[in-house]
Parts: sequence; C-alpha cells; structure tokens
Amino acid sequence: MAHSGKQGFETVSSVQVPGEVNWESLRAFKDSLSSSSRSLKELRNRAAGEMSGLYILDMRSFSGVSDRIRKNGEKLAGFLEGEGSALQKARTLTGVSVAIQAAVEELRTAEGEVASALVDQKRLTAGAQELAERLDREAGQSGLGEVLEIERELRKESREFRSDTLAHLQRPLRRLRDLSQRGEVPLGVEEREALGLYIELPYRTYLARATGLYLKPILGSLRKAMDSGKLGFKPRKAGRVLAQLDELVSTDSLETRQTRGRELLARRSKLLRNPECNALYASRRETLRNLEMEKKSSEEAAERARILREKARLAEQRVEELLKQAEAKAREYLGREVEIERPKAAVVTVH
Repeated sequence: MAHSGKQGFETVSSVQVPGEVNWESLRAFKDSLSSSSRSLKELRNRAAGEMSGLYILDMRSFSGVSDRIRKNGEKLAGFLEGEGSALQKARTLTGVSVAIQAAVEELRTAEGEVASALVDQKRLTAGAQELAERLDREAGQSGLGEVLEIERELRKESREFRSDTLAHLQRPLRRLRDLSQRGEVPLGVEEREALGLYIELPYRTYLARATGLYLKPILGSLRKAMDSGKLGFKPRKAGRVLAQLDELVSTDSLETRQTRGRELLARRSKLLRNPECNALYASRRETLRNLEMEKKSSEEAAERARILREKARLAEQRVEELLKQAEAKAREYLGREVEIERPKAAVVTVH
C-alpha cells in the first residue's frame, strides 16, 4: 500500500497547474489531469488485487482522490468543449479583428504618405516648369539669345574639333606626353604643359592665346616620334595618324577653325559687356542651378512616391489576407458564408 501511495503521490505531483490561464494552457492541463486519472486508476486496480480487506478504508480514500481528479478533468474537458470553446473562438476572432484594425491603420498611414509625396512631386514639377519657362523668356531679351546661340555653336565646334580634327590623334598625343615625361622625346616645358591641356581640353586650349600657338609644334614633334617608331603603333594605325598629321599641317583648316572660334568668343565677350545682358546671363545661370535642383528634388519625390506606393500595396495586401482569414474563421464557427465589408481605398493620385 505504501508503494502504491508513493506512486500515486508522484503521479499527482507531476500535474502542473498553469500559471497563465489561456486556451492552450487549459488544454494541456486537461490532458495532464486525464493522464493522471488513468494512471491512478491503474494503480488502484493493481493494488486492490494484492491487498487484504484490512486496507479497505485506505483504498476508499485513494479511490476518492482518483475520482475527484477524474471528475475535475471531465469538468474541464466539458468547459473546453462548450463555453470555453465559444470563448476561444471569440478570442480568436477578436485577435484577428485587432490585427485587421492595425493593418488598416498602417494602410491609411501609407496612403497618406503617398498622397503627401505626390503633392510634393506636383509642386516640384510645377516649380521646374516655371523655371524652364523663365529661361525661355529670358533667352530673347537684350542680346542674351545671341550669347546662347554663340555658346551652342562653340559647343558644336568643340565636339567637332575633338571628334574630327583630332579624331586619330588622342592616343598618340597621350603616348607623346608619356615619352616626353620620361625624357625620350624632347619637348620644352611650356610645350609639354600645353600638350597636357590639349589632351584634356583640346578646343579651349587651341582658342586660348597662350596655348593656341603650340599645336603646330606639338604636331611636328608627334610626326617625328611616329617616324622614329617610338610610339609603337601598328602600321595600319600609324598610317591613319600620319595621314591626319599631313592633312592638318599642309592645310589651313586649323587656322580657319581657330579664327572662327576666337571670333565667336570675341562676339560673346562684347555682348556680355552690356550690363543688362550680363545681368540676364548671371540670372540665367542661377535659374539653371535652381532648375537642376528642382528636377532632382522632383525625381526624388517621384521615387519616394513609388516606394510608398509599394508600401501601401503591401499593407492593402495584408488587410485583405486578414479579412479572408476572419471570414474563414467565422464561416468555420457559424457554419454559413460570411462576407466582411472591405475598407474603401484612399485616393492617392494627384492631377
């Protein structure tokens, strides 16, 4: 009897009363009670066959404990299957409802952020448009239009000078510079400095009074280096370089281009000596800087709106998933179709 009592005590002691009462802990407690009840019943049946009638009172006490545990387990099971089940269902739906409310709030916040970003984008785009229109108006005032036309022509001349006049000479000129720096090709200090400028800014360097006169001597030094084979070009490349050198040296194309460019620069300088034209030109430069800033800010606002749209889309998707989950649970609990009204989407487009 003592052995059975010890085993029974250990069985009952193993039942852990939950510290936090919830659906999961009560189910675990119910299962533990049921298991203990079965174990106690087996102990009682086993002990009853081995003990004499002298221990009948002890057996009744043992059975009473076992029966109380069994009945409490049955009561708990009944609660979980009845009122407790309803409470758990309500709790589940409440949890889903709270999650839906949080997701809808997140969606509304995201939609508000999108709308704000689109308003910023519209404002910045309008500002950029206004600046562009101001540039157009200023272009025709007090000689500024002619200045701008001269600058367009100079940019065109610069591209042609680099791509046509010096088409095959860029790499040979760089090699010539490297050889001169190593002392393998003799160049004066000023000529070497001018060579570096011709490599970086060829057209501007050619038009400058201080460096324009060095191009012909540099081309002559390049021709000598080509003839000596120091530049190391293959025959086909060397042939193209020599042909272009001969054309530039033997014709007046360089002088014509230089004269044309310097005339354009002189005309531009004369126009800008007019105070009104100069003020408009300075204002235009400031407007151009502001326009670039407005365009950049507008692009950043558009990108921010795109990111926020994606955030809103994901939030809307989350709301829909939770609504479907709530509908499925309600359908499961009620045994009929349930449809939950969807929240209306906010308007986030700006015209």
